[in-house]
Amino acid sequence: MMKRSTFLLVIALASGALLTLTPTALGDGVIHKVSVGSADVLPPPGTDANFSLSAIQGADGTVRGQWEDTVFGRSVPAIALHVDIDCLVVVGNDAWVSGTIERPAVLAGLRANARVRDNGTSANDPPDQISLTFFPPAIDPGVTCQDQPDLPLNDLINGQVNVK
Repeated sequence: MMKRSTFLLVIALASGALLTLTPTALGDGVIHKVSVGSADVLPPPGTDANFSLSAIQGADGTVRGQWEDTVFGRSVPAIALHVDIDCLVVVGNDAWVSGTIERPAVLAGLRANARVRDNGTSANDPPDQISLTFFPPAIDPGVTCQDQPDLPLNDLINGQVNVK
């Protein structure tokens, strides 16, 4: 039995229309899904509150998602960054995301970038990894996830990265 998304692709190709559609293992027109839920990674690990994101790239190229990075949550007043994700690049088990910071107000409108790596789910696999959240002046303000910036990765001590 064919998946609905595969069936629609066959019809589209047979009619000669919408040749830009591609089959996906994820179905429903989704090409990539990336999610992270973890304590953050600033030294010492786990003391920097949380890092979470969810991003979806559709077959039409649109990207949507949300990303939260609460920093300095235990030792100093927390700063909760909220980013509206509009860029996603997946290469193998690595993913780059970027978007516009929505809050706090003092940073609203700036672009933010991050990189994550899914190293598997087995206890025998190395830990998943995430970068810190980077935004100007830490990197060039024009850099987006399309540029796949070489953001350093840090091992998670708990949590999970899922790149599909």
